[in-house]
Amino acid sequence: MSLIDVIIGQIVPHDCLGCGVEGDLLCSGCLAGLPDVPERCYRCHRASIQGQTCTDCLRTSYLLNVQVGTNYEGYAKDLIWRLKLAGAQAAASVMASRLAPLLVSRSKSLQPNTHPLLIVPLPTATSRVRQRGYDQARLLARELSRQTGIHGLGLLARSGQAHQHGLSRQQRLTQMEQVFRVTRPQLVSEASIILVDDVVTTGASLEAAARALHQAGAAHISAVVFARPKTPH
Repeated sequence: MSLIDVIIGQIVPHDCLGCGVEGDLLCSGCLAGLPDVPERCYRCHRASIQGQTCTDCLRTSYLLNVQVGTNYEGYAKDLIWRLKLAGAQAAASVMASRLAPLLVSRSKSLQPNTHPLLIVPLPTATSRVRQRGYDQARLLARELSRQTGIHGLGLLARSGQAHQHGLSRQQRLTQMEQVFRVTRPQLVSEASIILVDDVVTTGASLEAAARALHQAGAAHISAVVFARPKTPH
């Protein structure tokens, strides 16, 4: 969260989207009331522990697991809208609070792993960053790093201005080929990477980022995402 956003929040506090109480965009009670999502393989939606990618999908993906904070609906959807389209950078802190326990759980499952553990945001298209004045995934990753103590680094750069809204999974996968590149390969080599983003739909962007990180020598690659659309049971 920027210093300006903190100051504005102190002068004109946010009202909770859920109950209207003054303070945060979503108070702790309403945040706790967001629905949990079933743990599933992010691609085929088979039930799995901690969102692990199933054996079949792992044949063509470098993502070991994708954990999701809640469904993309209701107050969660409103939070993301505020962050992306209304300049409410304070939403990143609220979203990070939902994801922090998942991140801590994931870090414990990797212990006693000797590889460095890093939080890495999935870069937003630069046209969107210019439009908003900030990268929402970078804000979310920064807040997660602050709340968990896990080191966060921007190690990915994004080429092109591809937007994926309304595209099929195959179209997204084709579009995302070679979009991401690793900016500091020496920090990625032999590291355990946790990618961070606000929403996952098909997972094409996460897969493309994971592929670039794998090629740079990352030892383990997983992801935590704030929300996803409901999947069939």
